[in-house]
Amino acid sequence: MILPFEHIRVFRRKGVIKPIFIREHLGILDTLIEVFKEHKGKKRGALNEAVSDCEHLGYDYKMVRGLASVLESRSVFQSKSVISPIEARREVFTRAAKSVVVSKEERQRVLKSVARRSGINFEELEDSLYADLDDEQYLVKFSAPSSDDLMRFYNYANMVSLLAYSLSIEITYRGSDDYIENLVNRIKDSAISGTNRIKVSLDLKPTRRLSQRALKLDEILQRVIIKPEWSIKADIKYPQRYKTYCVFELKNIGDGNLLGVDQSNVETVIGITSSEKKESKFVDIIVLEEVARRHGLTSAQVMEEVKMEDKKYIDMGGVLVSQSKNKEIASNLEKLKTVGDAQNYLKTIGVKDF
Repeated sequence: MILPFEHIRVFRRKGVIKPIFIREHLGILDTLIEVFKEHKGKKRGALNEAVSDCEHLGYDYKMVRGLASVLESRSVFQSKSVISPIEARREVFTRAAKSVVVSKEERQRVLKSVARRSGINFEELEDSLYADLDDEQYLVKFSAPSSDDLMRFYNYANMVSLLAYSLSIEITYRGSDDYIENLVNRIKDSAISGTNRIKVSLDLKPTRRLSQRALKLDEILQRVIIKPEWSIKADIKYPQRYKTYCVFELKNIGDGNLLGVDQSNVETVIGITSSEKKESKFVDIIVLEEVARRHGLTSAQVMEEVKMEDKKYIDMGGVLVSQSKNKEIASNLEKLKTVGDAQNYLKTIGVKDF
């Protein structure tokens, strides 16, 4: 788990840098957990507004947003569209153009007319109209942590995101771990030594691919911090525009006790059009770039996650489509008259390579 880099909170003084940890129970922890619980079954837009309201409770907005991102990682959002959003909008706008629509009642009359012609009800049409927008997705599942766990998960995520700015890292821990060794060996300019007392050395260069680096460090550190007698020392240049670096140090005693790794491993995935009722880690249409951006991953990493699923997908040029959804898309394309219409339709599901 990592935080969005704009939400990192640090303390810097006399060449020393430390992530700002939450050290005690704060009311905002319980408040945000309740906000997510209360918005289960509601749209992401309403949830985001409620989180924004929490920024006015006297807490650092970076902390509020950071805590919310941890809770989002334990959430599943899905759209509730039953027809393509572009198809729904085309039908509604075509019908509305035949009359003057200036009131709520007239709008409802148009929507009901289109819904009847499309063989769906009014609510299903409304859900479908803008289902391709993030704010229109519904929070369908939320695994609530305890407030103490949320505090530790946040502290850990804040630390890992800060360490992505490191120029060098030295990690020590007691006890061998083949998995950690394999992860370290994949990193260029890395070394690992020792038998009982293990020492890992990483030489790192400034990079724009901070998310990739943070995820690699996350894989290593989530195993390190559950081992006995661990320590981390790093030279960190944060933010990257700074000319000099600061020193970061942390051990399993003291502040190290404030960290925790979230083992729930719940994916939040953008779903655009899904008529299936069952819950799934990945929905019927996966826009690789958008999912990767939201999670701080690369498209290749998202692909690797998808390959581990039982569900089979077809690559439509940056967009993965389930086999059942592919049949529906083919059926919709057959109804269109021009290549331009087909391209516009494919754009609505994120396809760029026509």
